[in-house]
Amino acid sequence: MAIYALTGDDQIIINQVPLNDFPDGDIGTLSIQNTIAEMTTGKDANTIFALNEAGKNAVLTIRVLMGSSDDKRLNGLIPQTSRFASYSLVEGSIIKQIGDGAGNISYNTYMLSGGMVNKLPDVKINVNGDGQQAVVEYQVIFALASRAIQ
Repeated sequence: MAIYALTGDDQIIINQVPLNDFPDGDIGTLSIQNTIAEMTTGKDANTIFALNEAGKNAVLTIRVLMGSSDDKRLNGLIPQTSRFASYSLVEGSIIKQIGDGAGNISYNTYMLSGGMVNKLPDVKINVNGDGQQAVVEYQVIFALASRAIQ
């Protein structure tokens, strides 16, 4: 029997506010860059499994239209180096809706906490009509990511 997956109406939420001002193509990518566990094997195949706390870290890349309200909101989350210790960390979530083709929907949700915009966005200037010059990309690092499927 075939299994179907219909996807759409995904949401990216930062500090309890859904983002809406997206361009074309990929608008958000969540990357988990570290493993949850490491292992070391020694003599006689004795093996130690160790939790890697960095496996809970995540990097969220968000693309929005330059100058939009989402751009202004995300720009306000860039830490000021002169007041770095007083920075209020970011919360977020990504919700992907997955339909089964029979009217049922599952929600694939990533909950994100302890976040910070970790670099200034790049900018492009182009005189040949490249629409990507009107797109700004933010990178937000999170200390803790978890996933739930409902």
